[in-house]
Amino acid sequence: MAIAIFALLGGLILNVMPCVLPVLSIKLTSLLNQGDRPVQHFRYSFLMSALGVLVFMWGLAAAILILQSVGITVGWGVQFQSPAFLAVMFLVLAVFAANLFGLFEISLPSGLQTRLARSGARAGYGGDFATGAFAAVLATPCSAPFLGTAVAFALTGRPVDVMVVFTALGLGLALPYPLFAWKPGLIGTI
Repeated sequence: MAIAIFALLGGLILNVMPCVLPVLSIKLTSLLNQGDRPVQHFRYSFLMSALGVLVFMWGLAAAILILQSVGITVGWGVQFQSPAFLAVMFLVLAVFAANLFGLFEISLPSGLQTRLARSGARAGYGGDFATGAFAAVLATPCSAPFLGTAVAFALTGRPVDVMVVFTALGLGLALPYPLFAWKPGLIGTI
């Protein structure tokens, strides 16, 4: 139980680490720009982001269990600290930042723009889900207090330990999203 609490706290602390905080900030800014939407939209948007975090963590736990079952040693963040992974993440974030600063604009074909505009009129929350998953991807090379102990325990423990720790880690990382879903009015105060 203490290890699950460590994982939960470690996941929560990850939200203020430089690798994750920008994603949460971008999410809040994008929703501030949609101030005319109903409150229910904000709630579902945040809940889908939280689900994205959890699904990524469960997928990561499943991948760890599969790799361990075939005899491959797995460590936290080792694979995600590889130069190739970090270079790709750097490029993705640099392109996002350059676009946000107006250095360039990617124009999609008009047919695709029309289709996306129509889908935006419906309640499509795939982008919110992807935002949560992206935050979890960016959190993988980071470390936080409590996290190392919990993950080390999980990686040397039973499959149930892996699932419990990664679920608690995902819940901690996703915690701001349900908080804003519960109190969407907090968005305007930030």
